[in-house]
Amino acid sequence: MRVTKIYPTQQSMTKNYNNSIHVALLYGGMSSEREVSLMSAKDFESALLALGYTVTPVDVGNDIATVLYNLRPDVAFNGLYGTYGEDGCLPGMLEILNIKYTHSGVLSSAVGFNKEATYKIFQDCNLLCPDRKIINKHDNIKQDPMPRPYVIKPLSEGSSVGVRLVFKEDDFNFIDYEWKYGDRIIVEEYIPGKEIHTAVFAGKAIGSIEIVPLKNRFYDYETKYTDNMAKHIMPAPIDQEDYNQILYMAKQAHDAIGAKTLSRVDFRYNPHKAKDRCYLLEINTHPGMTPLSLVPEVCAYHNITYQDIVNHLVQDALK
Repeated sequence: MRVTKIYPTQQSMTKNYNNSIHVALLYGGMSSEREVSLMSAKDFESALLALGYTVTPVDVGNDIATVLYNLRPDVAFNGLYGTYGEDGCLPGMLEILNIKYTHSGVLSSAVGFNKEATYKIFQDCNLLCPDRKIINKHDNIKQDPMPRPYVIKPLSEGSSVGVRLVFKEDDFNFIDYEWKYGDRIIVEEYIPGKEIHTAVFAGKAIGSIEIVPLKNRFYDYETKYTDNMAKHIMPAPIDQEDYNQILYMAKQAHDAIGAKTLSRVDFRYNPHKAKDRCYLLEINTHPGMTPLSLVPEVCAYHNITYQDIVNHLVQDALK
């Protein structure tokens, strides 16, 4: 059991109307993405203080409900990643405590974190996705569930945790899959081409960036959070009509699940097809905000600062 740690409340030297707004910065937590949250927490804290908010940093443990009930902040800044932070659990608890909070709500967070649920919604919206299958461990499948190449994904993990690419030449037997992240997984058609990520901010899909892994096969956990592991190309160098189509699809995906304020929508782009080149993979209602993360980079290209993003999240929560 992890016990919540509360650090001393800090006030900015900047005196403005935000000084009267008490923000509980929630970070850390107990998920597989705890380290990602720790990476982001200092930047969140610095931005909030620079904006003039009164900030109490809180490293989340199992007793977080009691801690927040006694702390009674004006708003909780959700700086958690993965389970509990992104999957609707924390928003649900905050709803019960009647504490306002940043990022998306209970339903959109839960749906956005579950790849099976989002896939069904995207299909209903006629958004092009790769072919997928849901595989159950107890089906005891011994052969490849679909022709290679394909991608194995946990249903509910972020930061590419547990993702595996399987190509024709790989020495891999499906029966040996270790099932570390639950008894149900997604097996998805691999789309050759480019990896494109789109930022949706303040109700608008503002831009798309291409990621080119330099050392690993794909944009995996190590590549996401290690410097010099990937090349970032902003804006993504693709056909303008397709670029606009990706922006449109990203906004449609964001709205379809009811996401709020901020999201990142991920695509594969196959430039060699005559049509239908843009494939929607998934949406992240709680995109990374580390120094190597993509949403801040896309926003910066459009003159939206890190502080602008953080402030908009808080102000949206207060509304």
